[in-house]
Amino acid sequence: MYPPAPAPADVRPTATGDGGRRSRRAFLFSGAGALAALGVGTGFWLNRPADPDPAEGSAPAPSPSSAPSPPPGPVGLWPLDEASGQVARDTAGGHDGTVTGVAWQGAGEGAAFDGTGSQIVTAGPVLQTGAGRSFTVAAWVRLSAVPGVFATAVSQDSADASGFYLQYSSEDQGWAFARPGLRAVGRTAPAAHVWTHLTGVCDGPARKLHLYVNGVQEAVVEDTGPAPATGAFMIGRASFDGQPRDFFPGAIRDVRAFDRALGPARVAQLAQLG
Repeated sequence: MYPPAPAPADVRPTATGDGGRRSRRAFLFSGAGALAALGVGTGFWLNRPADPDPAEGSAPAPSPSSAPSPPPGPVGLWPLDEASGQVARDTAGGHDGTVTGVAWQGAGEGAAFDGTGSQIVTAGPVLQTGAGRSFTVAAWVRLSAVPGVFATAVSQDSADASGFYLQYSSEDQGWAFARPGLRAVGRTAPAAHVWTHLTGVCDGPARKLHLYVNGVQEAVVEDTGPAPATGAFMIGRASFDGQPRDFFPGAIRDVRAFDRALGPARVAQLAQLG
């Protein structure tokens, strides 16, 4: 191999990584030729702005494909922070509910249900709950007294009974996420005048019902009866044999519905929002 030719006298030499010396002009022209050989336009590279100075602490922006995806949002969100009126706003999906017998308590205190007839009912379904369908429902609840009967915070109606229940089970004396005749029951003992975060997760493909209490999974059961619930979404009560049942005695706020099965980390985040 022949030694490199000396740099012209009127051009200051520039060091290269292999220890040789070449002029900046020769470097640019040789680089342009290489790019042309690769089929890359030289104008773009020769006119490309310089990268940020690493000494300034600048970092390249992540590409869209590498940016983290936002967590899934709810298809229904009822804050239940109205000051008055007969409408409970759904601020996420537009499924506003008609209010009956509910006392508004102001921001942060939720809606008060009397346990005998109070309810919030939408005009139609919010979730698809049949076989293979995944969904999640969550709410903050506070019992005014531990009841001797079933008390449901969130449900969705079907022809004969609610398709699911996020509730207090008097039979099990615990919080539950249920289908008719099937319940995932938690171990945390319900208490009056205590705000508790409940989340029910239905994993349709896995045929599982999960109950979370205050962001912690407390129960899971095989979902053997994934009946579709095509009726109204209800807050503060359920139905059975086509009749209103299981009215909730106490306060409810921040009800959320998702059309997917949320994972443990996302459920824990929801419990931290309150």
